[in-house]
Amino acid sequence: MKMQNCRFSYSNYDDSLIISCKDENENVKNNFSLGNFIFSLTRRGKIVGIQVLETSEVLSDYNLKPELLNELKNVDLIIENKDGAIMMALLFSFNDKEGKITLPLMNTPIIA
Repeated sequence: MKMQNCRFSYSNYDDSLIISCKDENENVKNNFSLGNFIFSLTRRGKIVGIQVLETSEVLSDYNLKPELLNELKNVDLIIENKDGAIMMALLFSFNDKEGKITLPLMNTPIIA
């Protein structure tokens, strides 16, 4: 299991949360989307950024109040390979509460 402390910014204008876990020497090569999530990857396939679209709705889906976005203090990213899938979790720290969003990402080759 690998945990990364990330930088983040939230825009009320478009209800979008951008989370960056990219090191200075890493470059984004590809992006892919899964529902309300857009993932940024390096050439080696490392997830270094996530954009959460319609963040208020996504938080509500995980039983977190959208108003908590104004109290967001920290975001950590946890990635773990387990049983042929990549399990990803975003850990949110608010003023006096914590929350988690967990997403299973398949780690199988694309069949054409």
